[in-house]
Amino acid sequence: MKVREIGLMARIALTGVLTCGVTGAGLGAVLLGARPAYAAEGIRYVGAVAGNDTSCASPGYTSVQAAVNAARPGDTVYLCGTTPFREQVVVTKSVTLTGRPGATIAAPSPWAPSADPLPPQFAADDLAAPQAIVVVWGRGVHVTIRGLAIAGPLPGGGCAEEEYGILVIDGASVLVAHDAVTDIRDADPSLYGCQTGVGIEVGREHWPTAGFTAFRTEDFTGRATITGTAVTGYQKAGIVIDAPGSSAWVSGNEVTGAGPDSALGRIIAQNGIQVSRGAFARVARNTVSGNQYSGPAGASSGGVLIYGGCGDPLTTHVVVAGNRLTGNDVGVYLYNADAGCVNAPGSRTGDLVLGNRISDPAVTNTSGYSTSPLCGYQAGVADLGNHDAIIGNDIRGSGYQGHPSCTTAQPYVTFAIDTTGSIDPLVVGNH
Repeated sequence: MKVREIGLMARIALTGVLTCGVTGAGLGAVLLGARPAYAAEGIRYVGAVAGNDTSCASPGYTSVQAAVNAARPGDTVYLCGTTPFREQVVVTKSVTLTGRPGATIAAPSPWAPSADPLPPQFAADDLAAPQAIVVVWGRGVHVTIRGLAIAGPLPGGGCAEEEYGILVIDGASVLVAHDAVTDIRDADPSLYGCQTGVGIEVGREHWPTAGFTAFRTEDFTGRATITGTAVTGYQKAGIVIDAPGSSAWVSGNEVTGAGPDSALGRIIAQNGIQVSRGAFARVARNTVSGNQYSGPAGASSGGVLIYGGCGDPLTTHVVVAGNRLTGNDVGVYLYNADAGCVNAPGSRTGDLVLGNRISDPAVTNTSGYSTSPLCGYQAGVADLGNHDAIIGNDIRGSGYQGHPSCTTAQPYVTFAIDTTGSIDPLVVGNH
């Protein structure tokens, strides 16, 4: 057996452990490190009318931010009722946010930022403040967000607005479990082309200045376990893990794009789950659908996008395993490029696409391959990388039926698996 094959078998064995032998919570501890064992200090109740903070019948706070500020590490902030709390919440201590079924933190309109501070880099580097409904930041901060709805849309203001449902930066980590993150998009449809509107963002390498005149490399990092959560109605992406040092276990979530016939589908190329610019993740057992672009520009949407290079760090050794990917222009998009953003990189990327069910019943992308001539692009798996592995995937549907050339009669290019330009990929056992 070749050395490469031995290495691959070791990776597959490790993947088996990660996807089958360890629970989401256990793997979260492996990825994120052991959390401090805080004692259950207390519950802070948030309701419509303040009382003596003994229960939802007599809550102590009328805003989530006030309860967070009063909480001690280990406390639970409990949202009572289903009337949305319309506020930005900034969390810089290790607490749990939860509540009754239907409890919601929603974007205020007009936008009203929290008075609590953001990381000092925002002031020092003149960075744009995010329109993020929940911001978690600070090294050593471990926050659980469980059973809540985080809801947009975000009030319009231009493409300089950074819009997020949950934003995790500056070394913080979160457990996002059984939540619903909805409509993280701009309220103004004329701004649907802005490359913002992310349901859950964990880390970010580049951040725009306040005047949106430049991007600064900040290498904001975050860590997360995201499980059992529905992410819908986003503008650009459902879940993003970005920047060197960021990591996540993303498992058992349902991420649903707008589809090709919606206003968003005709304007912006969405991505369901993205791991990028040197971040690390395991993406397993998720259902991702409806990331389909039908506009006039040269673009395609990805169900799962692994992106790196082009002058940024490569994104390597990511595992995408056991997911159900339906009706995405590209089911799994592996794209690591050299500094010129043209060819595969000279160093190994080693990403693994294993045992996914990928399907698309139709060709809906009309422009992702080229604009002259106008031609669409779809693929079950697309790979630009170095020593990536695509193993044991089930790829179905006329949307991925091999058609490698564009003609007037059939103005699209489709592949089951496209490794054009990839260096030494291993493609075995796919159906």
